[in-house]
Amino acid sequence: MKSFTIRKGVTLTLIAILAGTLAYGTVHAEGQTATYQAIDKAATTDNILSSESAKEPNEKEKKRKHREEVKRVMDQVVTNKRVPSVVAGGLQDGERWSYATGTASFEVPRPVEPDFSFRIGSITKTFTATVVLQLAQEKKLNLDDSVEKWLPGVIKGNGYDGNKITIRQLLNHTSGLASYTDLDFRDITLPQNPFRYYSSDELISMGLAKPPVYAPGKGWNYSNMNTLLAGQIIQKVTGDTYAEQIRKRLIEPLGMTGTFVMENSHDIPGKHATGYNMDRSGHLYDLTEISQSWANAAGDMVSTTKDLTTFFSSLLGGKLLNQEMMDQMLTTVDSPIGKVGLGIYEIKTADGQSYWGHAGGTFGFESRAFGSLGGQHILVTCINSVAQEVTPAHNKIIDKEFGR
Repeated sequence: MKSFTIRKGVTLTLIAILAGTLAYGTVHAEGQTATYQAIDKAATTDNILSSESAKEPNEKEKKRKHREEVKRVMDQVVTNKRVPSVVAGGLQDGERWSYATGTASFEVPRPVEPDFSFRIGSITKTFTATVVLQLAQEKKLNLDDSVEKWLPGVIKGNGYDGNKITIRQLLNHTSGLASYTDLDFRDITLPQNPFRYYSSDELISMGLAKPPVYAPGKGWNYSNMNTLLAGQIIQKVTGDTYAEQIRKRLIEPLGMTGTFVMENSHDIPGKHATGYNMDRSGHLYDLTEISQSWANAAGDMVSTTKDLTTFFSSLLGGKLLNQEMMDQMLTTVDSPIGKVGLGIYEIKTADGQSYWGHAGGTFGFESRAFGSLGGQHILVTCINSVAQEVTPAHNKIIDKEFGR
């Protein structure tokens, strides 16, 4: 696991998202000076509530100026050649907005657009956790059930005992389960054979081949094994795959037409940018197409800023879970990235404001989705690169959007 800390403002130490980490190294500086000028930008604004008209003019003007400041930050970060583009969108007090700046491709330059699709990586974990919590809400499982109860005989050997690991520990990463993803898997195995299919059983076996990181409940480590097993429990409880349940319970009811659970597909549906991965020498290369079967319930989804805004506004606004389950989701444990709940974690601004969501990193794309409790203020960003400079670029935008 590696971590990053924002210089000022939001304190957001990022975990090794999905593949052992797709954010390379610890960032101490902004990176190279500007060597590439953003070639285009596009913006759209969609007023989804009419309440804005009732605002005082000075408040409306303040918000307009703030939005322009956030756009300027996005324009600035894409002047770094290793940050090809930013696609962003969100919601504030009933008003939706979106913005895109930079280039969708270095090889054949073309403008990035606000409605582009992208791989959301570990933001998938919030979707999986929400389904588990809905099942708990329906009394179909209990968060303190053991893994053994639902997946008998699956977690055993090499120091593991499924009787001692709970569903709750899977969702807040306190199970002690090692991750099946590591640096060699990320840098060598997957890029060399990007269309290979990995079954759930194969991934579980890979994880169990590594000893426990600690006894269940006695520490914290970020492990894709946790969410993969949560997805397997969803299937055992419902008879549907985690993908089917996410579609039935979240994607379809919320009208998220640009969101897909990819499973073994290597395509990105809809318009999208080229996704630039980075090898160990620091070279960026095109890895837009890759099977996400290795990520499973921990990170195989594709979405858009509009759809993720809809999802997180609904989730944080209490529309997907009752109060009891929201309280469970927001009950946290301490970790190197701050306070971690069930499929979600907290970031804080310099003045102490809390925002909740998740980061996502996978081959070629890094994204962020955070918002305020109540769902009134949401920010979603995606950058089509996993270079070192990407994390501080996201952090600058988050600082500017949420900071006062």
